[in-house]
Amino acid sequence: MRNVTKKISKDGTATYLIRVSAGYNTEGKQIKKSITYKPSPNMTQRQIEKELEKQAILFEQKIKSGYCVDENIRFADFAENWLEINKANFAPMTYTRYKNLLIRINQAIGHLKIGKIQPMHLKNFYKDLGDVVSEKTKQKLSQQSIKHYHRCISAILATATKEQIIPRNVASRAYMDSPKVEKKEPPHMDTEQAQKFVELLMNDKDIRVKTSLSLLIYSGIRNGELCGLEWSDIDFKNYIITIRRTSQYCKGYGVITKEPKNATSKRTIKLSQEVFKILFAYKLWYRQQKILNGDRWVNSDRLFIQEDGKAIQPATINRWLNTFIESNNLPKLTPHSMRHTFCTLLIANGVDIRTVSAKAGHSRTSTTLDIYTHAVKAADELASQVLDDILTPQKNKSLNHNF
Repeated sequence: MRNVTKKISKDGTATYLIRVSAGYNTEGKQIKKSITYKPSPNMTQRQIEKELEKQAILFEQKIKSGYCVDENIRFADFAENWLEINKANFAPMTYTRYKNLLIRINQAIGHLKIGKIQPMHLKNFYKDLGDVVSEKTKQKLSQQSIKHYHRCISAILATATKEQIIPRNVASRAYMDSPKVEKKEPPHMDTEQAQKFVELLMNDKDIRVKTSLSLLIYSGIRNGELCGLEWSDIDFKNYIITIRRTSQYCKGYGVITKEPKNATSKRTIKLSQEVFKILFAYKLWYRQQKILNGDRWVNSDRLFIQEDGKAIQPATINRWLNTFIESNNLPKLTPHSMRHTFCTLLIANGVDIRTVSAKAGHSRTSTTLDIYTHAVKAADELASQVLDDILTPQKNKSLNHNF
């Protein structure tokens, strides 16, 4: 038996509460489940009545089949169900990240009924997160980290809205602003610093360090893409490397291989003969390691490997870079700094933004422009000076014109 009640809010908007009997509890008391249906503003009364009847029938069928979720379910319970249902669709890294985020989320709002959550609950939660110190970095959570929490909550509430469990997603832009992330200039090296870095790198005795860091700074690929490279991706004849996959480490799963970040991340990159000389020397070292390890060797075909041939974790590249930096007294850098240096130097030296974007594997040129605003401005100023030098004779510059 189902029952529909119409409710009018203060602003005159109509919503409908659909109640359905879900049987009786052990004490003989009737259990009732409910959902709220909110019609679209442009619907006619006839359309509303027709859709309302449809939603009521569907909800009753769900209740009879044992699907008893309603807006009175606790957020924590719905989130747990949401995570498990989508586990097969999530990449291991995504599933693990959501699972970790939900620990703090549930501590803050998990006890609330999902239909009772308001924007103020979320704003207070984000404010409290600003005082949390990360166990890993020993620093307060960044705004970017806080935004990850917001996206997780929004994804869960969006599912609840789509399934008609709640009338709206209060984490959406229509009801609140997401945590703002302050744009910072990505750390990178200028021309002089990069030249010194490469000079020192060419003299490094560890061929693994020389090869991996050379590929990072000369190609601008991501650390995961570097670790995902296989020998079949290296074209020694045409001096080209092809990005086909990315490698990640996920706790509980180990090293995993997945598709690149986006469709445009699958790309070919032309490199200099000098870089390929390093790659050729590295290949000789690689073959020697294979012979020395004999039966211990695991044929992974990955370029960068552990002693027995197994694929390395991306964190290994960080360790190699840190060791190189410390031994040469260089400023703190990360593998991503190599990528930012690559893009910045190209833009600063007149390479058009479309080419830089394609080499970096960005999905849109606007992404490149947004990240490298500083380099684009510097290149724009340089271009203006070049044009000025071309169009304005030197002798005229010394004259004092009065306009």
